[in-house]
Amino acid sequence: MLAFEYNRFNGIIVDSDQIPEDIDVFLPQLNALLSHAKQHNKAIIWLTLPLDLAHLIAVATTQGFTFHNCLPTEVTLIFKSQPQDFVPFMPTHSLGAGGLVQNSKGEILVIRERGATTYKLPGGHIELGETIEDAVIREVLEETGIQTSFDTVLGMASTHPYRFGKSNIYMVCKLVPISTQIDIQDTHEIDDAKWELPQDYLADNNNSVFNKYLIKSLLNASGLSKSTLDLSQFSKLKHEVFLAENTPK
Repeated sequence: MLAFEYNRFNGIIVDSDQIPEDIDVFLPQLNALLSHAKQHNKAIIWLTLPLDLAHLIAVATTQGFTFHNCLPTEVTLIFKSQPQDFVPFMPTHSLGAGGLVQNSKGEILVIRERGATTYKLPGGHIELGETIEDAVIREVLEETGIQTSFDTVLGMASTHPYRFGKSNIYMVCKLVPISTQIDIQDTHEIDDAKWELPQDYLADNNNSVFNKYLIKSLLNASGLSKSTLDLSQFSKLKHEVFLAENTPK
C-alpha cells in the first residue's frame, strides 16, 4: 500500500517521496490504498505526482482520480469517495495592483505598454508569496524606475472571467514617490512612462474610461491604511491588514 498520512479533514495524503516509479508496483499499492480508504470511510485521497512520476497520471485517472491543481513541477489529483464530498477549491482569483503616485507638482505617474495607445497606472500581478505592499512597489519600480513608499489601499475592482476562466481583483494603492527621475527597467513590456497633470490625463480621449474614472475618483481619497497589528506571535503565516481609520464621533 502507498505510504500516507491522515489529515484532520478525514482525508488521506499520499507521501510523494515514497511513490514507486514502476507502474506494475504502483497500481497494486494504489488499489490497496483505495480499499483502505473505503474500509475506513475516508473522504478524499490527495495524490501529488512530481514531473518524474508523470507517467503514473494515467494509471491514477483510470482508478477514478481527477485533477485538482497543477504547479510547474507537480500535479495534484484527488479521489472522492462520494460525489458530494467537499474538496477545498483552488484559488479562484488572481491579484493585481496598480500604484497611484503623485509628485510635489501634483503630477501623476502613468505608463504606456508596448503595443498600446493609452496610458494607465503602473502596476501588475502580485506574485505567489508576495505582499500587496511589496508587489505594487516592485511593479512601479520595474515599469518606471521610480522608488516609492506605501501609503494606503485606495480601491479595488473585480473582473470575471479573466485568465483561464478565473476572476481577477485589481487593487489601486497610493504610493509616495521617493525619487522622481523616470528610468524604465522593464523595457520589453513598457514603451513609455511619464509624469502628467491629472487634468491633462482626464482630458485625453485616448485614455480608457475605466482608468480615467479610477484616477478622478481616487486622487484625493484617503483609503485604507496598513494596520500595525502584529500577528507573528499567533501565526507563522504572512499577514497584511488594511483598515479604515476611525472617524471621531
